[in-house]
Amino acid sequence: METVNELIVELVTASNDVETLEHRDVTRLIDAALRQIRDLRAQQSIVDEGDATGLERVSSGAEQLTADDWQRGLRHAAEMLRNLQPTVDPEPALPAHQPDGGDGGNY
Repeated sequence: METVNELIVELVTASNDVETLEHRDVTRLIDAALRQIRDLRAQQSIVDEGDATGLERVSSGAEQLTADDWQRGLRHAAEMLRNLQPTVDPEPALPAHQPDGGDGGNY
């Protein structure tokens, strides 16, 4: 299973090389993005806003769409994943040593 970052990179790379893709490639990538979008929304208790409908249309109709449509769909999927990507809280900073002993430690 690829990470969200790996999928984003794959989507952006594909959107930049859209002329080398086949409709099956676009469908595979969009479907993978849709699965991740749904998973991330479920993990974050975000209600589906229906904004993935356009991606579903790109996936199901890729054979009839233009390369420009593929490119827009791939970039939109990458953007949606970027926006949903969980943020990692930074490690809590240790309190600075206070020379007057105010930190309670004997350093």
